Amino acid sequence: MWAQFRLQNKPIGRYKLNQELRTKGIKQDIIQKVIDKTYKEIDELTLAHNLIMEKIVSSEIKNVRIDPKKIYNFLLRRGFSTEISRKIYNELNNKNTVTSNK
Repeated sequence: MWAQFRLQNKPIGRYKLNQELRTKGIKQDIIQKVIDKTYKEIDELTLAHNLIMEKIVSSEIKNVRIDPKKIYNFLLRRGFSTEISRKIYNELNNKNTVTSNK
């Protein structure tokens, strides 16, 4: 229950969730079951996309441009895998390249 609540309110990747549960003293086999169940129900890439979209909308309201490299590092700090962080970085980078060329 805590893991689902955590993902709904402040989304994190599986690595960060693993770390947080370990610091709470939960055994690794239980942590693995929780992670498997949680991320089976929630797609981690979609979770990361939604998190980034919120940041982008917030930055557009503030008239601030977000550097894709900062987004990449933000996702890593939030516990998302390198693969997911890189996919979103590449999407943002390609999007910025297209808008820059217009």
